[in-house]
Amino acid sequence: MNKDRLGAGNLIKHLSSRYLKWTAYGLVILLTVILQSLPHFPPEIGNARPSMIIPVVVCIAMFEGPVGGASAGVAGGILWDLFSNRLFGFNALLLLIVCCACGLMSQLLIRNNLISSALMTTAALFIHGMIEWLVYDLGFEGEQAFNALLWFRIPGFFYSLLLTPALYFAVYSVAKLLRNRE
Repeated sequence: MNKDRLGAGNLIKHLSSRYLKWTAYGLVILLTVILQSLPHFPPEIGNARPSMIIPVVVCIAMFEGPVGGASAGVAGGILWDLFSNRLFGFNALLLLIVCCACGLMSQLLIRNNLISSALMTTAALFIHGMIEWLVYDLGFEGEQAFNALLWFRIPGFFYSLLLTPALYFAVYSVAKLLRNRE
């Protein structure tokens, strides 16, 4: 009988640490989307604004694997869709696929460090940016699509990459703090 209580106690401890971890990740995602949606933060460089949510959810996916990455991607995408004037569900679907792939590759193929995170974020930003450019700019703007690519998408891509190390270390510190707590 005493064994059952110890087992139940460990289960409760495990569940509470899991809830704490995903609550912390959820707060990081929410804070990132809110900061990304502010009109003058981070400041524009030229006409470029960074997509900070993509590096954050990719980093979470690299720490949590494909299922956790897909969850983080959907959560980040839905919040981003709520704060943007785009088609609802577009970012959620793209980030679901990208983060699931990043989480799977971090478990099976690559190590989780800053360099691999930068490479995964580069791929994720490129895939998201090109699909978004094809759907929104090329589909709706026609002649101005290449100007949008040259003056908004490409500088925003590099601006997002520039912020990736800081965002990686923010997610890394949350993951390390929560891992030490378990």
